[in-house]
Amino acid sequence: MPDSDPRPSPNDGFQAIPIPSAGGQQRELILQSSQRSPCCNRDLRNQPQANAVGAAALIFLSGGLHVAWSIGFDTLFAELEVTNHLRICWFLAAIFGALLGGFFSQKYSYKLLMEFCSVLVLIGGAVMAVTTLNLNGLLAARYLNGFANGLAIAPTLAMAGELSVFYKRGTTTSAAEQWPVTIGIFVQIVCSASWDTESDFTEEQFQGAISAVLGVLALVMATLLSIESPVDLLEKGDEQAAIEALSRLQRPRAVTAETYDQVSDHRTYLAHHRSLSWRKACPAFFRLALMRALNGMSCSMLVAYTLTATSTVVYSDNSGPYVLFGFLRLVGSFSCAFALDSLGRKIPLLLGLVISGGLCFGLASRFAGAKLLRFGDMRMALWLLLIFQLFAGIGFAPSSAYLSEAFPRRFKRQCIALAYVLEMIVQVIILQVDLSATAEGSDCVEMFFFAMGSLLLASFLGSVWFMPETKDTTLLQAQFRFQEFVIPPA
Repeated sequence: MPDSDPRPSPNDGFQAIPIPSAGGQQRELILQSSQRSPCCNRDLRNQPQANAVGAAALIFLSGGLHVAWSIGFDTLFAELEVTNHLRICWFLAAIFGALLGGFFSQKYSYKLLMEFCSVLVLIGGAVMAVTTLNLNGLLAARYLNGFANGLAIAPTLAMAGELSVFYKRGTTTSAAEQWPVTIGIFVQIVCSASWDTESDFTEEQFQGAISAVLGVLALVMATLLSIESPVDLLEKGDEQAAIEALSRLQRPRAVTAETYDQVSDHRTYLAHHRSLSWRKACPAFFRLALMRALNGMSCSMLVAYTLTATSTVVYSDNSGPYVLFGFLRLVGSFSCAFALDSLGRKIPLLLGLVISGGLCFGLASRFAGAKLLRFGDMRMALWLLLIFQLFAGIGFAPSSAYLSEAFPRRFKRQCIALAYVLEMIVQVIILQVDLSATAEGSDCVEMFFFAMGSLLLASFLGSVWFMPETKDTTLLQAQFRFQEFVIPPA
């Protein structure tokens, strides 16, 4: 009697699919071989998978610049002249782009979509670079960049999950979305904190120049390195093209036993997902939409305001706290992403959520019941905020991997888009807060961090029971673990 492969069945919930043991044994051998090979060799072999979504990563990097600018890491000109519309326009455009990308992007090839988004980033960056203190030009550029980022998000995360080998999917997806956005935020923070306001070349123009360069590089990468999803090709009935695409996703380019194992997995994945309904997507959507909303809260206007208020009192005009703020967020995101395929997704998630939640309560308590904060409270609040960014980076790094693997394939892009839209809506709502309505904004800060801390700790408790571990699973196995609200028994 042959052994059963541990993958779940399309027809009977979490039972195994009876297939010959060779498939399961082959996958186990592949995993053991990948673990024994040196890390550098393994990364070089699978580098084409990251390159295939590299254009989107550059687009998201340019988006990170605009996100940081929108939430308050800007120049004196922006503080004095910018309207609320200009602050929120990038998020509004991203919402519109995400809805189009989530619901209509499958009508076009991924390569064409990335080329179009790259051109939008290039045009938007060029407009910003050639205009000086021009609000209309800035508005147009930010709409273009936001639309490009929103349009790219759902196809990219869906593609990254399908292009990656199962033992590298976490790092690849995080490197495609979380890394570049965080890098962009860090670069913008450094520029805003250290820019010479007397210079004729404004910080907004510099941001535009960077975006234009990123747009050019993204266009080149989209043209030369984009690879269509082998799952899409199998769905169209072109198995030979799917095998060819899979062979291009590794170095050296060759058709191996791993290639045929992936084809078999993708074929089973497609066969199962043709019959799934929206109901199977709901449990995963509610969990991940909340996670992305909290991700937006953790790096929002009120967080930037708190950093400015505390840093100004404690360190005056020193730019060090601002740079450290962005750097710690970057370190958290980078360090966690490398661990997603070894340590797993769930441990960094739980660690980040529980520590970030506790830090939020500690920070909020510094502002509680005091109209005039003492110097010691301000210094403590500042350092709690900086450490909070480190663990927020750790806690939300797995979100890209989860989004790429949690949903039934028929509804994956739509669900990713809607989760992203919720994150953008959270940013827009927070930008509507009037800090001048309360004494020095301390009441808003207190309520905000108490609320965020409560949500983070509630998410931590919920994730213990409701968030599965998907390390070293195929897309089908990962999606089965998300189909119910409570994690099924092993």
